[in-house]
Amino acid sequence: MSLAAYAATPRPEPVQPIKPAVITEPEKVELGKKLFFDPRLSMSGIISCNTCHNLSLGGTDNLKTSIGHKWQAGPVNSPTVFNSSLSIAQFWDGRAANLKEQAAGPIQAEVEMAMPHTLAVDVIKSIPGYVDIMQQVYGSPEVNLDRITDAIAAFEETLVTPNSKLHT
Repeated sequence: MSLAAYAATPRPEPVQPIKPAVITEPEKVELGKKLFFDPRLSMSGIISCNTCHNLSLGGTDNLKTSIGHKWQAGPVNSPTVFNSSLSIAQFWDGRAANLKEQAAGPIQAEVEMAMPHTLAVDVIKSIPGYVDIMQQVYGSPEVNLDRITDAIAAFEETLVTPNSKLHT
């Protein structure tokens, strides 16, 4: 086959346009959004997921290394949360397999939100509004880490950028 014929032969394109999020559980997404922006998941009460993954700054904090609990500089910067549901692994080193698993890490990490998971669950459990939403979303008022991270992941799955331009 000549070079011209080879170049003219259509091949499957590995890069596909990003599709809009399909929201099948809007109440769960809304719960995840509330939790994503809630600083009560941090020991200081001032850091939320949005602190390091600021949606108004492109889903990141635009810092060389992110700042966490007690103003500690972390070892790396925060990757954008936009389109993170399309990543094959989470965190820079890939140690989390999915968004739900990733959401649990920063809550407890000393250099990030520094909130032990048991305390984070107790705090959310103490807020009647969250208990009511857990009942609506999950069918029981139980608050646990699995539900908290599941809801945050559901919200993060909606943070996609369809029709955005790919720059090389």
